[in-house]
Amino acid sequence: MNRLMLLCVLMLVAAGAAYSQDWDNPELLERLGLEEAQMDKIRGIFEETEKLIREARLEIDILRAQLKKLLFQEQVNMREVERLLRQSLDWELKERMAQIRRQVELRELLGDGRYARLIEAMERRRRAPEEQERRTPEERERAEGGRP
Repeated sequence: MNRLMLLCVLMLVAAGAAYSQDWDNPELLERLGLEEAQMDKIRGIFEETEKLIREARLEIDILRAQLKKLLFQEQVNMREVERLLRQSLDWELKERMAQIRRQVELRELLGDGRYARLIEAMERRRRAPEEQERRTPEERERAEGGRP
């Protein structure tokens, strides 16, 4: 059980790290025509919120595991179930508020147009590996600049 929980935690950290690279990608930020000071502010906003988001996700996972374990017991303590659910909901609220704060601060910094382009570019990057897998070998070769 502990190994499974450790594996889940490591996977979440890896996923978070992969997501964080989008915000720290200079090419992506430069294509929006941002100044270095703006790029630094974006990185700062992301770093502030990402720590709380990761912590919240880890706590939620731990609480869910505790709840599952509790529900397997012969006599289920409903007060403990409620306590764990309330803690989980509190962490979900913290996570969502951090995400919303990030969005609002970025939108205020960049303005509506640049913010929309940033989000669109990040979504394209996030979907790129999935789209790559769906392509046929010929389509992949053409996309990589191989033969027509």
